[in-house]
Amino acid sequence: VDLPPEELLERFSDGKVYVPAKSEQAMANFFKQANLVALRELALRRIADRVGAQVEAARQTVGGAHVWATSERLLVCVGPSPTSARVIRIAKRLASSLRASWVAIYVDTGAGMSDSARQKLTANLRLAEELGAETATLSGTDVAGEIVNYAHTRNATKIVIGKTGEAWWREVVGRSIVNRVVRRSGDIDVYVIRGKEEPSGPLSPPARQPPPFPTRSYVMSAAIVLACTVIALLMERAGLSHINQAMIYLLGVAAVAAFYGRWPGVAASIVSVLLFDFLFVPPRLTFAVNDTQYFITFGVMLVIAILISTLAHRTLQQAAASRERERRTEALYRLSRKLAGTSGLQQLLTTAEDELADSLGCEIAIFLPDGAGNLRPTPAGPNSFAELPHELAVAQWAFEHREQAGAGTSTLPDANALYLPMLGSQGAVGVLGVRSLELDRFASPEERQKLRSLADQTAIAIERGRFAEQAQEVLVQVETERLRSALLSSLSHDLRTPLTAIAGASSSMLEDDRPLNEATRHELLQTIYDESNRLSLLVENLLSITRIESGAIVVNKQWNSLEEVVGSALARLRRPLEGRTITTNLPTDLPLVQLDGVLVEQVLINLLENAGKYAPADRPIDVIARVQGAAMVMEVADRGPGLAEADLERVFEKFYRGPGQGILRGAGLGLPICRAIVQVHGGRIWAEHRSGGGTRFLFSLPLEGEPPNVEPEVEPKIEEQ
Repeated sequence: VDLPPEELLERFSDGKVYVPAKSEQAMANFFKQANLVALRELALRRIADRVGAQVEAARQTVGGAHVWATSERLLVCVGPSPTSARVIRIAKRLASSLRASWVAIYVDTGAGMSDSARQKLTANLRLAEELGAETATLSGTDVAGEIVNYAHTRNATKIVIGKTGEAWWREVVGRSIVNRVVRRSGDIDVYVIRGKEEPSGPLSPPARQPPPFPTRSYVMSAAIVLACTVIALLMERAGLSHINQAMIYLLGVAAVAAFYGRWPGVAASIVSVLLFDFLFVPPRLTFAVNDTQYFITFGVMLVIAILISTLAHRTLQQAAASRERERRTEALYRLSRKLAGTSGLQQLLTTAEDELADSLGCEIAIFLPDGAGNLRPTPAGPNSFAELPHELAVAQWAFEHREQAGAGTSTLPDANALYLPMLGSQGAVGVLGVRSLELDRFASPEERQKLRSLADQTAIAIERGRFAEQAQEVLVQVETERLRSALLSSLSHDLRTPLTAIAGASSSMLEDDRPLNEATRHELLQTIYDESNRLSLLVENLLSITRIESGAIVVNKQWNSLEEVVGSALARLRRPLEGRTITTNLPTDLPLVQLDGVLVEQVLINLLENAGKYAPADRPIDVIARVQGAAMVMEVADRGPGLAEADLERVFEKFYRGPGQGILRGAGLGLPICRAIVQVHGGRIWAEHRSGGGTRFLFSLPLEGEPPNVEPEVEPKIEEQ
C-alpha cells in the first residue's frame, strides 16, 4: 500500500518478493503496473473507510461540536419553495465536483402546509433522491438551529441554502433563516444560492380539494367564549375584580386553541377582548373607554391570547408529528420483530406481506426475480394487480433502474400501484408493490420515507432468508464431502487389508512348485475365512447405515426373551471372541420385551465386537440386563483404556474413531448403527466411564404392553422301535 507500483516492480525484479524465475513469471501475468495501481487504490479506499470510521468515533468522544474536515460532505436545505429545485441541482453539481456525499434535509416546524406546498416539497425531496442524495426530515421550531446542529452531527463541511424573497422586517428583527444559519455556522462553509423557479411539469398526484370551512370549530369557539362571559358576569356579582374576569377569558382562549386550532383561537382572542370591553369596562355596553389605561390591558390581553393560541396550536401539531413518528417506529419494530422470528424464505414472504398490509392498510405484493432476472409475484398472498402484464412491466422497470415507479411518481404514473425497489446490502433483491385506494396516500415525504424504510427492512430479511438457505446448502455439501472423504479413507484401509490377506493366502495355495503341509494349508484357509468374514461384516455395516439414512429400516417388533437374543449374539461371535471370558448377569425374572430380535442382536454384536477390540484379552467382558422404571436396560462393560470425556458422545458419530485408535481395524460404523437401531425402538444409548477403568455402553428399550400368556408346550412321547 505504501509503495508506488514502480518501486514494487523493482522489488520484484530484485527477487525480494519471489525468486527471480517466479518474479518474471508473476510480472508477466498478474502483477503488471495497471493491476498494481488498481490494487493500491482498492487498499487505500478500504483503509480510508476504516480510518474515517475511527475519526468519526473519536470526534464523537469529544462531543462532536466541531467539524473535522477530513472529507467533504454537503448539506442542502430543501423546502416547499418552487426555487428549491434549482438549489438541489446546484448542490448536486457541487458535490460531484468535490466528489463528496450530500444530504438533503427539510425542517418541519409543525406549521400548517397547503396541499400544493406539500406536493411541491415531496417533488423536491424526490428530485434530491433521484440525483443521489440522502434525505432526512427534521422536526423543530428553530429552523436555523436544527440545520446547524444536524450539520455538526453528520460532520458536514458545507451547507447549501437557497435565498428567496423574504420580508424586509424578518431581516430587521433577525428572523432571516439565511442570516441565522450564517451566524451559527462557525467553521462550516455556507453557500447561499439565489433561487430561481423552474418550469413546473404536471404533478403526479392530483391536488386535493380545499377542506370545507370549519363551521363547527367556530361555533364551538363562540360557545366557549359565551360560557366564559357568563362565568365572568357571575364573578362580577360576587364582587371579584376585572383582572379575574380577564383570566377567565384567557382560559377560554387557551381551551379553544387547544381543541380547535390556531385561527379559531385567534378569533376567540379578538372576540374576548371586545366582550370584555363592552360588558365590564366603563362606560358599559359601549366600546368607548374612559380610562386610557385599559388600552394597555386590551393590548396585553390580546397579545397574550394570540400567543397562547399559537403555542397551543403548535404544541398540538408537534404532538401529532410525534404520534406519527411513533407509529412509523412501531411499524418498523413490529415488522422487524415478526421477520426476525420467521425462518424459511416462503414463510418469511408470507409474514412480510401480511404485516405490511396490516401496517399500511393497503394491498401488498412482493416481486422477486427468477433465474433469468424476470420479476414474478410471490405466491404468498392473493392480490388484484400483481399478475397484470402492464403492472409486471412497471415492477420490472423499478427493479432494473433501482428507482420507484408507478402511481404517485413521475415514472409510469398510470399504473395501479406504487412500486419501490427493495434494496439490500447486495443491491436490489426485489420490488414491493403497494396499491391504495387513496391516490395521494404516499405523497407526503413522511409517508414515502416510512414506505421506503419498510421496503428496505423487508429486503434485509429476504437477504437473510436467502443467506440461511445458501448456508444450509453449503453445510449439506460440506457434510456430504466430509462423509465421502471419511468413507473413502476408511474403505481404502479396511477393504484393502482383508482383500490383501485373502489374495496373499489364496496365491500361496495356488503355487504348484512348493507343496503345503496340512498345518500351513489349514492356516491359510483360516486366514481366508476370517478375512472374508471381516469383509462381509464391513459390507453389511455399510448397507445397514445406508438403509438407516435412507429411512428404509423397518422394525418388526415381537415379544422376545433377552436370554435368547444374548445367546444368539454370543453364538455368532464364538470365533471372533474365542479365548475371551464373557460373563452374563441376566436375572431369571426378566420380562419379555417387544423388540426386533434381529436388530437388537446386531446391537449386541457391535457392542461386543467393539469391547473385544479395545479390552485386554485376559480381562472379562460383562453383559448385564436389568429393569429400570418402565425400560429394560442392557449393558456391555469392558476393562479397556476408556474414553475421554469429550468422546463419550462423539463415539456414536459416523466414521469417528478416537485418538490413538488408527492402528485398530474398523470403519467407525458399528456404534452409529447401534444408536440408529435403538432410536427406532424408542430407546436411547449412551456411554459412561467404568469404575476401576474401562467403558460401559448402555442402551434402554421401553417396556410396552403386557406379554401374552404362553402355555407350556407338552413334549411328544417318543416310543422306542
